[in-house]
Amino acid sequence: MFQVALSAFNLSLGLGIMLALGGGPTYMLAQAFIGVTLTQPLMLALQLAFTVVFALLMLEEKIQRMETLGFIILILSPVFLALGQITPPIMDFFSEQFVSSFLWFLIPAVIIGVLAGIVIKLGGENTQGLMYAVISGVIFALGAILAQVGVEIFKEQMELFLIGLVFLLVMMIGNGLATVIQQLAFQKGKIGIAIALQSTANLLLAIYGGLIIFNQLILTPLFFILGISLIFLGNILLIRFQTRLEKAEEILDNIPSSDIEMDVEK
Repeated sequence: MFQVALSAFNLSLGLGIMLALGGGPTYMLAQAFIGVTLTQPLMLALQLAFTVVFALLMLEEKIQRMETLGFIILILSPVFLALGQITPPIMDFFSEQFVSSFLWFLIPAVIIGVLAGIVIKLGGENTQGLMYAVISGVIFALGAILAQVGVEIFKEQMELFLIGLVFLLVMMIGNGLATVIQQLAFQKGKIGIAIALQSTANLLLAIYGGLIIFNQLILTPLFFILGISLIFLGNILLIRFQTRLEKAEEILDNIPSSDIEMDVEK
């Protein structure tokens, strides 16, 4: 039984890595046309939805009625986000507006990170886990903004090609660090709440950065706010489902290799 579950998990992990590698260019292409303000919520909604589909097909997970409702809501949310009519990103790397707006983005991100770090020092293990989730969300949002800067450089200012590559390299390093911090959050805190906190920090900071750094405008705010609200609602309804998946992953990670070998021999 363990061998079957481990094989399914390894397959899902391998496919996840391939999708991440293959999704990089398409993610950057999406940023070039619609910008991080729209790309980030779309990516979050579709990532959660495809996680459900993949778990149902490959891991044979059961899904409850409320979780089914959450899945349907996530599928519908991109429609309302698109109806928000967000303008394409605009950026001039050497302008004073870019420097000042980037600093205004960093200020709340750093403040949130520092406050979370203080709480980690003072709080209990569960509280520490939740703050690690917030920090990972902040770093993921910063990575999305750095990726958008690199994309805008490639799109409009190719003479700064090497600088664009540096931004993308820093983004990849940051996302790797955020992934490690995310695992700490799942180990120390309540997984469902940790996922919700990480998604919230990631989503809101990325949207904020897209609006002030890349001058994106939301022409129909009501639809966009409705789309974002549906993502949060779908995420909340799927918290239990995501928690079960993370716990299953932890169980598989903790299975000694000797037990797996014995199971194969049987």
